[in-house]
Amino acid sequence: MLNIASENEDSKRAPRCHVGFSIIGTSLDLDAISVALNTRSAATVRTGDKRALGPALQDTWTLSSPIESMKPLEEHLHWLRQQLEPHVNYLRGLSRVAKIRVHVGLTLSRDQNGFAITTESIHLFSSIGAFIQLYIICDFDDDRPGQAARPVAGGRP
Repeated sequence: MLNIASENEDSKRAPRCHVGFSIIGTSLDLDAISVALNTRSAATVRTGDKRALGPALQDTWTLSSPIESMKPLEEHLHWLRQQLEPHVNYLRGLSRVAKIRVHVGLTLSRDQNGFAITTESIHLFSSIGAFIQLYIICDFDDDRPGQAARPVAGGRP
């Protein structure tokens, strides 16, 4: 029984990953991008579209990994490479008129964490002129064994 509880706790603390790819620019033909990249699952935003944080400042075409967030980062990056590799020449050309972005989001819940991005991924992202944005959230549960509750604003735990 103890092993099951321990495995359950470990899975709760495993890193959560999100990987996405965006093309950002002005007057982008978002439909043509979807056709060229052979995908219908992209999210698109037009300049001026209303969003929670105010109107969009640029056109954006975004593709997000459908892989469950508890899966390893490498699985998400492998999926993204499979989507992009057949279209390197198109994306390289597009990078002359638009920003190409790969975003990697990680939610980490352990005292010590780490991650790696393979040379294959870095090489691909570099070859298409993409910049990489990392979003790292540290979400430490105050109920960890042996940990005192951390004070919050106002000095109370």
